[in-house]
Amino acid sequence: MLKIPIKLFSDLILVCACLLSVSSHAELGGLPNSDGVLIQDQTAVVTNDQTLSIYLFKSPSGTQIKEYVNDSHIVVAVTWQGPSLPNLRQLLGAHFQTFVDRPIDHGSSHRSAELQTDALVVQSHGQMRNFSGRAYLPKLLPSGFNIDQIK
Repeated sequence: MLKIPIKLFSDLILVCACLLSVSSHAELGGLPNSDGVLIQDQTAVVTNDQTLSIYLFKSPSGTQIKEYVNDSHIVVAVTWQGPSLPNLRQLLGAHFQTFVDRPIDHGSSHRSAELQTDALVVQSHGQMRNFSGRAYLPKLLPSGFNIDQIK
């Protein structure tokens, strides 16, 4: 019987788990999803000659996800609308933990979750079969950009 040191075995399990979790889905602050379909090549009201391209794709559950991508090919905003909440860990990427660790407003509805900082804004609302939300990185948006366009 082959004996594998426990440390080597645990490292092997970790590498396999990481490889299996790799996905073509984008994350906020990362590169766009390769499965996305370009639906709009510019947003209006951009004042510094920078444009945002908007890509649309559907999650396996049918939720529509839009990615707002800047000229540097970085996802600066995401929105979602559909029958189920998307995988926020995947969509928010490195920003997910900041969202999870946010102070909870006990006076707010259990159907919504929000975070607003200088670096990250997340607004998620929903109930059974009707979820929507958006997340964006304010510092990466073009100057003069109207955030109401992120919808």
